[in-house]
Amino acid sequence: MELTSNSERRPAEMEVLSLIVRFGVLFLYLCGLYYDVKPPKGSKFEEVFLGFGGRFKFLTFINMLLQCGFFGLCVANDLFGSEAKVRNEQSALQKYRDWLFTTLVFPMGLFVSLIFWSLYAIDRELIFPAELDLWFPAWLNHVMHTLPAIGVLIEVFMVCHVYETGVKRFKPIVAAYFMYLTWICYIAYFGGIWVYPVFEVFDMTGRTIFFAALLFPNLFFVLLGQKIHTTVWGTVTDGKKERKAE
Repeated sequence: MELTSNSERRPAEMEVLSLIVRFGVLFLYLCGLYYDVKPPKGSKFEEVFLGFGGRFKFLTFINMLLQCGFFGLCVANDLFGSEAKVRNEQSALQKYRDWLFTTLVFPMGLFVSLIFWSLYAIDRELIFPAELDLWFPAWLNHVMHTLPAIGVLIEVFMVCHVYETGVKRFKPIVAAYFMYLTWICYIAYFGGIWVYPVFEVFDMTGRTIFFAALLFPNLFFVLLGQKIHTTVWGTVTDGKKERKAE
């Protein structure tokens, strides 16, 4: 696939399509954030959902905030920013959009969706007990746990991004991983609850191994995002753009 020159913009119809799709994804996330999930009075889930940390204890909710903020940034860039393929020709909006997508949004979106549905397929009681179906809307479940993967895959195929190079590609996701790990351990210690039932079936050794193992998919998804992007768009890096062989 031959890439256009750095100064060329995408066709107008592609820019309009990009704006519509991104606004649609943004709207779904806003609906998910606006909807107030309330377990029945006296339910065993009441403390988990409404207690220590509130909804901010759940990675899926934090990720929904991240994805919503990102697609809001994309809409702003579509309207007021640039779409250059070399860093020094980008607007500030586009630079931050590309950095956020390639280092956090793509790997986090895939991680949340794939880990959730993998555990759900093995034993849903470990991650999303069947009792939740009585009051947790199915559409909201998919906005939180399915849309992240769909949204980031659409984004990587629809829009060209400039990637970081070397180790610095991984620093944001590693930092985010350890921050959340610290947060859920803090909740367990001071709030007396584990955020997800899966953590309750492990002893300390098992939890440590499980936590450590979850870091590797995040690192892999950073590389996977860049691999998919390179296949679709060619090599686009911080300093320069190289054309793929046709």
